[in-house]
Amino acid sequence: MTSEETGDEAIVFGDEFVADEILARLPARCAARCTVLSKRFRQLLTSQHFWVRHHRLGPPPEPPHVARLYRYDFGMGFEFHVVGPAFAMKHTVDAERCSYAGTCNGRVLVSSVSSGDQGQFSVEGVVFNPATREEARLSLSLPEPQNKDVERSIMGFGYGPSTKVYKALIRELDFDGECTRLMVVSLDGNNNGQEPRTVFSCEDDMLCRHSLHTGDGKVYFLIFTMYYPIGEEGWHVENWETTSVLAFDVDDEAATSIAVPQGQRKHISDFMLLELHGRPCIYKQNGQGAVIWLLTTDHRWEQLYILANESSQQGDYFAGAWDCGGGLVLAVFKLSGAYLYNLHDEAAAEGDNEGGKRLAAVRSMPIEYKWPEQFKGIWFAEPSSLFDYRPTLISPASIISDGANLSGRPRECVVRKQELGDMFLEMTQKWVLGPAMQMLTNLQEA
Repeated sequence: MTSEETGDEAIVFGDEFVADEILARLPARCAARCTVLSKRFRQLLTSQHFWVRHHRLGPPPEPPHVARLYRYDFGMGFEFHVVGPAFAMKHTVDAERCSYAGTCNGRVLVSSVSSGDQGQFSVEGVVFNPATREEARLSLSLPEPQNKDVERSIMGFGYGPSTKVYKALIRELDFDGECTRLMVVSLDGNNNGQEPRTVFSCEDDMLCRHSLHTGDGKVYFLIFTMYYPIGEEGWHVENWETTSVLAFDVDDEAATSIAVPQGQRKHISDFMLLELHGRPCIYKQNGQGAVIWLLTTDHRWEQLYILANESSQQGDYFAGAWDCGGGLVLAVFKLSGAYLYNLHDEAAAEGDNEGGKRLAAVRSMPIEYKWPEQFKGIWFAEPSSLFDYRPTLISPASIISDGANLSGRPRECVVRKQELGDMFLEMTQKWVLGPAMQMLTNLQEA
């Protein structure tokens, strides 16, 4: 045991330090099974320290694993599930008028919008862990805004590996001042009434409502601007351009705006950030495929690949990409189906004016997207796929140390819509995981 491991960590590890070293290198599912060995093992495997180490030392979840989010009852609740080759889990949470905000260390956050003209000076949300089926209601008291025409919402949270503190990121839309601010509040048990720190503001652009968290203590947001040109019928038409990506360092509370690649503002999707190779990615539609850019650790854009599909159908938009291990990537297009690409394909042609590689699929499979009749009032959340989710056993209450900021103790969530949850899992198996596993098997047998 090193000299840095003192206090609570020493109590947890004790003479089980060697076990900690071994467990941190096991697949998450295998490590989680060890909670039944003893109370000390359970204390170790539900600690924040262990899972931070596991993210750094352990293998990623069995590829591909797919985490998805649905909304039901016309926005009154969420159904979250994650499926992989050998596991599946789900969680239902009632969260009226909430939107997805972000995920960090196995916990998922959905947040509601508070309005200054209604005299609401706090922001609220629900934090839940699908692996343990625990959830907690989070409320952050904030100072009264300067203007009444203000909206606030939690749009993400992150963990600082050096400070060992969770921090919530709050978006404030000031309609009177025509300004958007990003504020940060530490969730260290003393945040009630704490003055938030403004770390970023802009007058013409807006921050996306949700974030992407990476294991290096960074949180990323898309920034876009809106404009209203006059359409063919003489009406103003709402349009938007993605201008940059905002990188927030949780430890240093430094926010850095990184402009999108030159000439791509009108083309980059403002819908979601991807994660490939552990790095945030942006993408754009490109005729019969998609172009992906990866953001390096020194904030440079590295154009990766052009994923070309075989469809000529109009509106066949790119729905996401997932790492499958060994340089293989699964890409799903809404109309034409699923495609498997080899990122190490040495025979790939250069991507014309786009740069990068123009990859042809090594395997493909059509998918029939048929929305079940029972799904009336249900739709994908935004975003529908959470590319940065990795399961842990950490309690939602561990985000803050002061239980006064939680409405009650973490509780076991009762899945009231059992049949509905099973159908969600079946859809993800049919639309994403099933085609991926079949194509990977066919490729191995070839």
